[in-house]
Amino acid sequence: MLKRIQWMTTLILIQFLLISVCTFAAEEPEEGVNYIWVDVGEESEGVLLTQSEQGDGVTEPAVQGGVDCLENPWPYNGPGHNHMYFKIDDTFVFGGKHKAWIVMEYFDSNEAEEIDCQYDSNGAGPVGGAFRGAGDGAFALVKPGGTDKWLVHIWEIKDGRFENRANGSDFRFSSHGKGPIWINRVWFSTIEPPENFDPDSPFGIPQAVDPAAKLTTTWGQIKIEKK
Repeated sequence: MLKRIQWMTTLILIQFLLISVCTFAAEEPEEGVNYIWVDVGEESEGVLLTQSEQGDGVTEPAVQGGVDCLENPWPYNGPGHNHMYFKIDDTFVFGGKHKAWIVMEYFDSNEAEEIDCQYDSNGAGPVGGAFRGAGDGAFALVKPGGTDKWLVHIWEIKDGRFENRANGSDFRFSSHGKGPIWINRVWFSTIEPPENFDPDSPFGIPQAVDPAAKLTTTWGQIKIEKK
């Protein structure tokens, strides 16, 4: 009987240690260390992530749903030329093979049939994998549902290279010439974001809301159209 009690005590201790290790091993989100972001619009701001204007990726400031954002207008120079480019600071990540996540906050309009993310990869895709996306089996396309709301989509990257090979950038969003797209905020991370990503909380982690706190300014507050 004593041996049985000792065995059960040992088993409980092992389970406790395993839970503790898993809890403390989880990497905490830290801006500029394991995640970066950019808030785009007429005046963009961010940390180690920038939106880049270039030949086949020209955007225009816009307002959708009262939010200051950027639009990939349609048509722009013909089908296939609707891209919005983003550059990751080389001090954050450059080269190698990375598992990463890209979080896109987009306006869910039925004016666009699809949204793709194409990224500089170590996998299959155009120009030696520099533009890998849905068409190369990386993930599924986003199919806007026409809710006319701001939504969040998370792209999981399993073979990221990010050597600025995507026309000098690291990834781009595209409608592939099938309508305009509107983007507000973008996050890039090397740790997994929460599934129920809250764009108005640090790294999307849902927070318990105090009714009084709703009157305060929070991190990443949505930009309201200036009167």
